[in-house]
Amino acid sequence: MSWTGSGRRTAVLCTAVVLLGTLAFPAQAAPLTPASGGAPLASTGLLPASPEIPSPEEIAAAKSSESATAAEVTRIDGLLADASGAQEASLASSMQANNAYGEALVELTTRRDAAAAADARAASAEAEQAKSRKQLGLLAGDLYRSGGLNPALSSFVSGTGQALEDAATLEALTAGRARAFESAENAAAAAKSLKEAAADADRAADEAATTAEARKTDADRATAAQRQAVADAKAQRTALVGQLASLRNTTAALESARVDALDRQRQQERLAALTASVDPAPEPGTGSQPVPASQPGPASQGGGDPAPQQPPAAAPAPAGGSSAPAPVPAPAPAPAPKPVPAPDPVPVPVPVPVPVPVPVPVPVPVPVPVPVPVKAPAPAPVPVPAPVPAPVPVPGGSNQTAISVALSKTGSPYFYQFGGTGARGFDCSGLVQNAFAAAGKYLPRTASQQFAQAPVHVPLSQARPGDLLVWGSAPGFYHVAIYLGGGRVVQALNPDAGITVTDVAAMSGMQLYGYVARY
Repeated sequence: MSWTGSGRRTAVLCTAVVLLGTLAFPAQAAPLTPASGGAPLASTGLLPASPEIPSPEEIAAAKSSESATAAEVTRIDGLLADASGAQEASLASSMQANNAYGEALVELTTRRDAAAAADARAASAEAEQAKSRKQLGLLAGDLYRSGGLNPALSSFVSGTGQALEDAATLEALTAGRARAFESAENAAAAAKSLKEAAADADRAADEAATTAEARKTDADRATAAQRQAVADAKAQRTALVGQLASLRNTTAALESARVDALDRQRQQERLAALTASVDPAPEPGTGSQPVPASQPGPASQGGGDPAPQQPPAAAPAPAGGSSAPAPVPAPAPAPAPKPVPAPDPVPVPVPVPVPVPVPVPVPVPVPVPVPVPVKAPAPAPVPVPAPVPAPVPVPGGSNQTAISVALSKTGSPYFYQFGGTGARGFDCSGLVQNAFAAAGKYLPRTASQQFAQAPVHVPLSQARPGDLLVWGSAPGFYHVAIYLGGGRVVQALNPDAGITVTDVAAMSGMQLYGYVARY
């Protein structure tokens, strides 16, 4: 059978694809899923084998007609989308495992500190108990040598000396003995209790160390699985993009750019859907308020307009009811004329002529303020919504300082470190805590705590630079990042990516939460 030049090239390409498909695509590692209650992630199991890449025969058959070509292109685009989703799921799983390990390290540090403090208290109690034992020993020896009676009481026993002074001495010595015994008993009880507490604290620290070690194993496995998923996805993408180029008679570079554009479009649509699904009202249960209409976005405008509209609605009420309140102030001037009997003192203008004109003008201004309170409701439209934006940070404020500090830690020599809070190694919440501390704002340690303790929560559509975005589900978030504006965040992502700037849309499929925290 004879081959044309193009036929030979097609056969070579198909053979290469087959070899690549058989040699370069091991089964992908399954994305790990968190166990209930924040338990360690499952670290076993693999994903099903990657979707089979179309065979050379299928590609050749697809090129036989325009409709078949379009259908095959759609199928390959779907395979690429699935591979991208699997890669995101694998990254999310590794981030969850990393966070679990980081939180275990935080707990371990807390337990070890508590154990050290308990050990110190127990040692102090033992020293106090030893001191009390020594005092009791001296007292016992004294009593033994004196036949059970303190020598200081000899005068009292022999009948010499003053009776009152001897009685006072006896009472003081008896009280001193009682205090010594009581002190010894208390010291012994305290030492026993504190030693038991120290033993419990040490056991808790040991358990925390065991848990941290297990979390580290999970994190290492999840990171390895994520790296393998990335490698598999790249290999699969190379083969599928080459097939697309063959089907569409283009180049691999053009098809790669087209696939990238489709990925970005899917990410943006997913982020838009998430943003639109979030209620513009404050997050339930937080007690915080969203920012008024000053924030761009339809959600924020809808949340800001009603507040200023309510005061105008209240303004007409006093206007319509002004006729009713008018009679109410009318009685007020009525008592004012009663001072008209002032003419009686008027005959005394000779000694005090000045006070006489003073009362006369006083009633005149009284009616003048009466209409003023009637119009006072007009300024009522300024009903305290003004202080609401007070907690909101303004651009260039301390949150901008936090952003600058976080951005300064991207790239070498800074790196991702499990449980790290500086000076060069950070995990996600450690970076946030460090950056805000530089701005004079002291945040709690973990992602969940940083979100929960923020004074203000607003919908994602109202996010401003310096706000905190979180991933996961309330209340157990597994990742946190600082919003930069323009759809980007700065974050400590993982050991491979380190501290980096990322598009929010690219991470919108990893359980991005619909509300942000504002400090």
